[in-house]
Amino acid sequence: MKTSDVLNRYAILLIFVAAFVFYGISAGVKITKQTKTPHYIYLAYSFLHGKTNLIATPDGKFDLISFEGKSYVIGGVAPALLALPFVAVFGITFSDVLFGVFIGALNVAMMYSLLTRLVEKTSTRIWLTVFFASGTSHWALASVGSVWLNAQLTALLFMILFAWATIRDETWQAGLWLGLASLARPPIVVAALFYLTYVFIRESNIGREQTRIDAEKKIRALRVFSCLILKKLIPFGLALCGCWIFTLGYNYLRFGAPLDFGYEYLVGTKTLTDAYAASGGFNVQYMPCNIYVSLLGAPNIDLPLLPRVNAMCAHLDPITRDFGKASKFFNPLGMSMFLAAPALLLIFRAKLRDDLVVPAWVGAISVLIPLWMYHATGWVQFGYRFTTDFMVFILILLARAVKQVGYLEKTLIGLSVIMGAIGMYLTYYSVFGLFWHEMFYKLLYELTRKIYRIAF
Repeated sequence: MKTSDVLNRYAILLIFVAAFVFYGISAGVKITKQTKTPHYIYLAYSFLHGKTNLIATPDGKFDLISFEGKSYVIGGVAPALLALPFVAVFGITFSDVLFGVFIGALNVAMMYSLLTRLVEKTSTRIWLTVFFASGTSHWALASVGSVWLNAQLTALLFMILFAWATIRDETWQAGLWLGLASLARPPIVVAALFYLTYVFIRESNIGREQTRIDAEKKIRALRVFSCLILKKLIPFGLALCGCWIFTLGYNYLRFGAPLDFGYEYLVGTKTLTDAYAASGGFNVQYMPCNIYVSLLGAPNIDLPLLPRVNAMCAHLDPITRDFGKASKFFNPLGMSMFLAAPALLLIFRAKLRDDLVVPAWVGAISVLIPLWMYHATGWVQFGYRFTTDFMVFILILLARAVKQVGYLEKTLIGLSVIMGAIGMYLTYYSVFGLFWHEMFYKLLYELTRKIYRIAF
């Protein structure tokens, strides 16, 4: 094994440990606790007993599916599958917060591993990894647990592996990883367009290099090209279809219909359940709201040319929960991803002639379209947390756009980290009803009291 490979392996392990500590400290006293929606922990427990419905339920049934007197977990099964070994060892009380911390740390390590393939300079890789880990919504998602956030973390882990396998020309593995990602977030399956675009561009370039102009060789090259494409697509498609056959069978076991994902039986926020009942989970009528929130959504300030988020998303009730001046400024319905993470603006510097840039743009937009048609923006949230669903494509674009980290790049990444800290602070309160800094004051106070009692 090369010395560089050994160093990279140790670097990835070190990054995992550092990210685990970082997210663990961010989770604070809640790291060993469960949130109000630890549903994938309970689903894993049911799987261990051979059931698809929950044989035990959390204290509340919020965000659970209620069907024919039984409770089920919304979405796919991938997070529960990853949680199986933890639940098998520690039982049903295992913390979904700790689970999120672990998966989040894995994501950071795997993203760095992917960047080693895309970025030559170590310092640039580190800066981009810092941006991903603490300058995006991933910081909050990896530190607070809960059913929806853990699903996104799990999907991102498999999306990173999907992109890695695609770039390394591992065909059936790419299909498997994307299939597993869709077992956490089903709409993410449309990211298959990233693979198809990359394979087409790559094989076309190889074909052009090996072909001359005469007609006979063009015909022969076309046949070879077609065979190569089929060799790439068939293993990919079979692996992906295998995961979806599993999904359809899982739906059939739960609801008696393969295409029934159970959203209409969800016990959730009345506003969202009413929207689903009226127009379905995905509808073009929701696109103006979601496009505005994700790209242009401003904080709660009056700007001459931009309407407020609440006006654009009239089907969603404004959230009136007050947890300080910050919540009055940042709208929990959502905010532009470019305001929440300013370093994302650098993706527009990526040059289209690069073999990965067009596929990455295709992958990001293909995932964005169903998200824009979704009946919810991701609320309660800071920024636009659905960015996590296509974050791997954003990092690919950044890897191609940022050759060297200069003053501008460091400034934008620094601003993103500040915004990420605000997002962590607000999301922590949204999930736990606890001010993040007060948690540490109380912890320090209790620790001081114990030391005092022991000493005196």
